[in-house]
Amino acid sequence: MPLTDYEKYIRTEELLRLQKAPDALTCHDELQFQIVHQAHELYMKLIEHELRFACGLLDTDEVPRAVTTLGRVAQIQRVLLQSVDLLDTLAPTDYMTIRTGLGRGSGQESPGFRTLLRLPGEVVWPSVEAFLARQGKTLREIYDDPHAHHTLFQLCEGLVDYDQLLQMWRYRHLVLVYRIIGTGTPSLKGKHSDLLAHGMKQRFFPKLWDVRDDVFADWTAAQAAKGRDPGYHG
Repeated sequence: MPLTDYEKYIRTEELLRLQKAPDALTCHDELQFQIVHQAHELYMKLIEHELRFACGLLDTDEVPRAVTTLGRVAQIQRVLLQSVDLLDTLAPTDYMTIRTGLGRGSGQESPGFRTLLRLPGEVVWPSVEAFLARQGKTLREIYDDPHAHHTLFQLCEGLVDYDQLLQMWRYRHLVLVYRIIGTGTPSLKGKHSDLLAHGMKQRFFPKLWDVRDDVFADWTAAQAAKGRDPGYHG
């Protein structure tokens, strides 16, 4: 039977051959494990595609469309997060069986994941800083009066969304590891507590977090100078 136009365009024959054959599976759940991770790589490839596109838009000062593109990136990241729920259905003993086929492979080796960690500092932020310099605006000006700089504020917050969702992805993956192999079992890459501590300290757009400290520290000092207690202390 000839291939349909849909099959030709999506390349379904090639795509559906990328998984293990039924008789090669180490256990029933290995097909789910492999498909979920393959899908993750595809979504991460799409995130990279959109982030680079957003940077190109900023290079030509097309800010509204860049903001919209960052919104799309956030939606893709949420799809990634939600898809991890499928792996929660995996029994620890089945994962042990899958590991015999996976060997010493680890999600930390994912090329897509490594790209998502690398892009903010190497590609995205330099493009944003160059754009803000052309606009003659600083982060402090934007965050001191976000409503007067609405579009620029939305651009910055879109980057914070990326940062936050990537951190949530890392945390969610770690919780999955806890669920499958326990909280005390050493992973291939070290102790889980050490991985979590390192991941939670990392900020992919640190200047966008630092500016919040600056704004609230100055506000707290101003309140104190007026004899008011803001309820917390910077």
